[in-house]
Amino acid sequence: MQRLMAYLIRYPIWVQVFMGSVILFGLISLAQIRFSFFPEAIPRIIMVEVRYPGASPDEVAEGVVLKIEENLEGLLGIERVTSVSKENVGIVTVETTIYSDIDKVLTDVKNAVDRIISFPQDAENPIIFKQEFNALSLVIGINGDTDLYNLKDISEKFRDELLATEEISQVSITGLPELEFSIELSEAKLRQYQLRFEDIRLSVLKSNLNISGGKFDTEDEEILIRAWGRGYYAEDIMNIPIRGNSDGTVILLRDVAKVHEQWEDIPNKFYYNGKYSASININQTASEDILIIAEKAKELMQKFNEEHTAVKAVVLRDMTIMLSQRIDLLVKNGILGLILIIITLGFFLNLRLSYWVATSIPFSFAGMFIVANFVGITVNVMTLAGMIIVVGILVDDAIVVGENIFAHFERGKTALQAAIDGSKEVIAPVMTSVFTTVIIFLGLFFLEGRLGEMMWQMSLVVVASLLFSLAEAFLILPSHLAHSKGLRHGQKVYPIRKKIEDSIIKVTNKVYGPVLKLALAHKWIVAIVPIAFIMITVGLLKGGLVGVTFFPNVDGDEIPINIALVAGTQEAKTDSILYEIEKICWQINDEIKDEREDHKDVVLSVQREIGSNGLGESGSHTGRLLVQLLDGEIEIWRATIFQTVLPPRWVIFQRHLI
Repeated sequence: MQRLMAYLIRYPIWVQVFMGSVILFGLISLAQIRFSFFPEAIPRIIMVEVRYPGASPDEVAEGVVLKIEENLEGLLGIERVTSVSKENVGIVTVETTIYSDIDKVLTDVKNAVDRIISFPQDAENPIIFKQEFNALSLVIGINGDTDLYNLKDISEKFRDELLATEEISQVSITGLPELEFSIELSEAKLRQYQLRFEDIRLSVLKSNLNISGGKFDTEDEEILIRAWGRGYYAEDIMNIPIRGNSDGTVILLRDVAKVHEQWEDIPNKFYYNGKYSASININQTASEDILIIAEKAKELMQKFNEEHTAVKAVVLRDMTIMLSQRIDLLVKNGILGLILIIITLGFFLNLRLSYWVATSIPFSFAGMFIVANFVGITVNVMTLAGMIIVVGILVDDAIVVGENIFAHFERGKTALQAAIDGSKEVIAPVMTSVFTTVIIFLGLFFLEGRLGEMMWQMSLVVVASLLFSLAEAFLILPSHLAHSKGLRHGQKVYPIRKKIEDSIIKVTNKVYGPVLKLALAHKWIVAIVPIAFIMITVGLLKGGLVGVTFFPNVDGDEIPINIALVAGTQEAKTDSILYEIEKICWQINDEIKDEREDHKDVVLSVQREIGSNGLGESGSHTGRLLVQLLDGEIEIWRATIFQTVLPPRWVIFQRHLI
């Protein structure tokens, strides 16, 4: 190590090549690294979904879910099995162990479910699939003064525009029920035409489809034969032929039945500020970039709003906001750190030395980006947290090495000899300091579960940055300082610099020196004081005076109000209760708005959803409100809504408001 340091100090060309290569490849790696909100974890979830139309949650649990769980018992590679029984559907979630082959477990699960022959007759075939990485990026709401048919048509066209781009591949629409057709047969007409129910069913089944008839080739072209018979409107279905008579007449479906076009009868409705709305969810796959997705979606949303007046598209949820805020915080901290290093070291030592010390930050991050790109991790909230943590300690080792080299230079040594002696002298303490931090963060690699799958990426960022900062401190910095103009004897000393150095010497001799002598003369007191503080700290923790939490409770700018009524409650009843709560929210907004000096609305929007709540429950008896507040208004609203408004209004309903 010492020979390598001395060689690089004497031959700085290799230092320039090494530093330039790391920074160059670091920039290339940064351009290739994708952005995501959460780390992209290895798939470990297998879903088993069975639809059972018309069944209650108890019937789904007894007839479907319990049978699946019983057949999955004893399979290797399964860590946990959880299930949810809802109206019309049962979902079983299989979580595999960390080191198991998920594809093999998937095959075993399929075989186990296929062995079940006692499913209810009306239950559909099980759908079994591996849950790939799919993270929410952006939620766009489309609402306005229009009917449901037009809203559905506009939303689907906008979805198609999003999917037509290269950047976006996963888009789904929620809050809109599906269209369905009901065929009501007339018993008198069936008798009149001597038809059976089965005749109608088979005719509709055979006629309402698109089929391929092959192809034939000509000298000039290839002609494909297709029969387009599927009807997408009630009028098309009514013209389906049921039977042809010998006299040439044809009995159509309209002659024996009435066809109604209606919305699917499910509690799946979504409102935005009291208006019926469609929610367009844009997700990110493992090969996509969340920032690029959000940018493209917002660009199309702006174009959509320019082309439509009756309806508007608004951003309901943007997962890139927090990510962008952390990126801005990292950039700001990095810039402030560079400025403080240059000012502080320039004040006590000199500006040229402080400049070379400050280069430790971009060099370390460039090396870290090379490692991150090689491993295949993304820039996400966890890796950004690691960068924010480490940016404040990256230059510590470089400061120690640079200051010690400067101290040797002040003793009269040449710049070359001062760089060699100064860097060699602090190898042990600096490496001990850095590796102490590295070892602590290496422990995060051994965490298990979902948390462990995310924390190791933060640990990798910190460890890689620290190791590259160590390389910069001992392999690059001494060479730069040895050949820097900052370490030259006989340089002109400016009057202001002379005053600064005299002030530093006076403080050192008059203040620091006597305090140091006093501390050395009373060693036991100096040792006991920190021990006493440690004991006080432990006592505060054990006594409960200082709380302990794994993650801090950070207040957001949204208030969720989730309700779960008695199972079987009508959708209209659930909607009416949510509507009343929404009215109260707007009333409180008006009251607080009048009291504010700026007269700003504290409620930016209220989203009302029927059919599910934020607790995993679904059905006509569940619903939720999501109140979007003005920044910084969360505390007053939490107290106002939950302590003043909801209890006296809704306890009388004997519901569970959460």
